[in-house]
Amino acid sequence: MTLGIVLGYFKLAYSLSESLIEFLRPMPSVAIIPVAILFLGIGDAMMVAVTVYACAWPILINTIAGVKNIDRTLINTARTFGLGRWKALRKIVLPAASPYIVTGLRVSLAIALILVTTSEMIVGVSGLGFFILDEERSLRTDNMYAGIFLVALLGYGLNRLFLVLEKRAMAWHRRMTAGEQI
Repeated sequence: MTLGIVLGYFKLAYSLSESLIEFLRPMPSVAIIPVAILFLGIGDAMMVAVTVYACAWPILINTIAGVKNIDRTLINTARTFGLGRWKALRKIVLPAASPYIVTGLRVSLAIALILVTTSEMIVGVSGLGFFILDEERSLRTDNMYAGIFLVALLGYGLNRLFLVLEKRAMAWHRRMTAGEQI
């Protein structure tokens, strides 16, 4: 998130890193599992690393977009009234970009579930992904479908929980945007 704010706020930083971001971003996260196994071995550290890699992109891209979409007049006006660069970041940029950041977090939550389940299928010795694949290989399709249903239920539950937390954390934003519509 911090990197996204820096890249969105400072045009030079974004220009210098754009090629690298656009090179790495489309790489399928499951494609780095073999590389992660080489460096981290088979285990939780590998699954966490691959999941963090996959989840970082929606947060980064949405944060950059959120910061870039802020009307620069707001920032310039704040600076004219004596707000320093860092205070303007904290008081104007971060609140204005927060809906984008929260969207990136929500997308990343689903990606995390997908990646953890996939990693468990490929290298796991436990977990729902391992269970689903093990049941499929054992021709116990009823249990396999039950595992798939549990992953879907877990995803639904995590999404609902996230929405509740988002509603609380972003209540100030809803009040502000509702006020603008009057």
